[in-house]
Amino acid sequence: MAGIAGWIDGDRDLTEQHVAVARMASGLVVRARHDGTDWTGRRAALVQRTDRAWRGPTGPAAVQENSRTVAVAVCDGYLRNADNLWNALGGATGPGCPPPSASEVIVRAYLRWGSELAERLEGLYAFAVWDERSGELLLGRDRIGIKPLSYTVTDGGVLFASDVAVLAAHPLVTPEADAGALCALLTLMREDSRGALRGIREVPPATVLRFTGHTVRAHRYWRLEAHEHVLDAEATTREADHLLRASVAADIAGHEPAVLLSGGLDSSVLAGLVATGTQRAPVTATVAFARSASRIPDRPFIEDVVRFWDCDHEDVLVDVDQVCDPVTLSEVLAAKDYPTPWGDKNVTPYMLSRSLSARASVGLSGEAADTMFGGLYGDLDGVPELTTFPWLEQARRFGVAHGIGTGLFDPDLLRVLDLDGYLERVFQESVAQVPVLPGDSPGRRTVRQIDYLTVTRLLEQTMLHTERLGAAAGIQMRFPFADPALYSFMYNVPVSMKFTGGRTKSILRDLAAGLVPHSVLERKKSTFPALYDPRYKASVVSRLRDLLDDSSAPVHAVTDLGAAARVVADPALLDRGGWFGRADVEMLFQVDAWLRRHQVRLRI
Repeated sequence: MAGIAGWIDGDRDLTEQHVAVARMASGLVVRARHDGTDWTGRRAALVQRTDRAWRGPTGPAAVQENSRTVAVAVCDGYLRNADNLWNALGGATGPGCPPPSASEVIVRAYLRWGSELAERLEGLYAFAVWDERSGELLLGRDRIGIKPLSYTVTDGGVLFASDVAVLAAHPLVTPEADAGALCALLTLMREDSRGALRGIREVPPATVLRFTGHTVRAHRYWRLEAHEHVLDAEATTREADHLLRASVAADIAGHEPAVLLSGGLDSSVLAGLVATGTQRAPVTATVAFARSASRIPDRPFIEDVVRFWDCDHEDVLVDVDQVCDPVTLSEVLAAKDYPTPWGDKNVTPYMLSRSLSARASVGLSGEAADTMFGGLYGDLDGVPELTTFPWLEQARRFGVAHGIGTGLFDPDLLRVLDLDGYLERVFQESVAQVPVLPGDSPGRRTVRQIDYLTVTRLLEQTMLHTERLGAAAGIQMRFPFADPALYSFMYNVPVSMKFTGGRTKSILRDLAAGLVPHSVLERKKSTFPALYDPRYKASVVSRLRDLLDDSSAPVHAVTDLGAAARVVADPALLDRGGWFGRADVEMLFQVDAWLRRHQVRLRI
């Protein structure tokens, strides 16, 4: 984990822009607390900060020939195959040779393979390479798109950063939100990689962008492919087991990781694989609510896993006061970089990661297992044809018309923005990219759509959520189930193999035998625990009342003030759909704080 940023400018001598470059570096402290340095030339400045899990030199990696710099690279993340690549590039390894950093591997790989270097990288990463000779900039992201990287084109060149906040604070950027940006902001989905500020875009996953002057060329270096599955059930389980074990082994190599243990099948399997792979008791942690009547149904299963592997376990107690603490809420918003409506579900994983960071530098999350192993549907007969994103359709059953967290925004604004039309465009854009086979049945096509849309549109929210909160808390989060090789394999496994004997994720349950207690092996999935505490609800209502009374609040310009006042008068409205009602309020809080923090101008 690291944070990267850069400024390419053909009009200015950047060696004279010390203050602006230093501000970019300081802005990265949110996601990378440790060492930070920059490389600055006349036309380019690249900044990198790192964390405890970083290996090798901590600054940007520069290669010189005849005492002149030829290329510089920065990287956020880690390379699973760094040593193999380094050997292939002629680098020295072994006793007495310090390990190369990801940035060093990338800059050398660029000099060998040019813009095709990304095809050889394995891991989670976002990188930038500046070619001092040609004046070209490369920006790239990992195959799934877990490491964030945004950019904006200026009159003189390009600005890029891990966090949009770094771009918004740059003197060449005027933070503005137009209709398109507001749609991206409120729906939490990006149309054509558009960001939530005007002119700011995201580097697409599995893509390298090449900037030459004012020309931008995109190279998609990896795609999911559909093909016929030829293995029988037993061989399929063996191959899935092999791929998952290889993914976990690669993610924990050289580290003593911690597992975010929920008591569900996915995280429990990771604990088992860590235990068997390291021959040590796994370090685990779980969120628990202090002084709360909130029931945690996962508790018995967590205790079973802890006993099963004699885990070095910690219950991280989160109090209502912490969930509502203004300082913590500010830290969480800075970590997330964008407003989100999750409320206490933003704070509790942040507190969990912060506690875990005292015991480990790397954490493992079980996210993406449902998608890879078929936990999102049953048999084909129970899978309806998709007309929109599955999670949005589910939310609409609870009266969420335009997306979670949008219920208190001005309805006239929502009509002008045409959120439904925006979501339909993103849906159609996404569905058109789903890999299918000509002979796929309608049900098989629908399952492929669910899997693909979940990875490309939902997991970019949930895994970035976990990744960003972990980074801000000082722990590097890794996601072994979100492995491209495992994804490519499981995407083509027939549903009949993923759903046997009335069991969802039957392949994962079969390979989990011996890795988890029997109670966990057969349990049904439950969601991340939410805080149902009257003190939390009272705090939300009080904060909403204060927000409505603050005539200077920038969010007033986009709020249905009457609807918000009705929530203050009747707090029972917070319980709509379980927690969807309070998500509406939490999104108002976050948008208001975000507008203030970046001094965003609304152009609507």
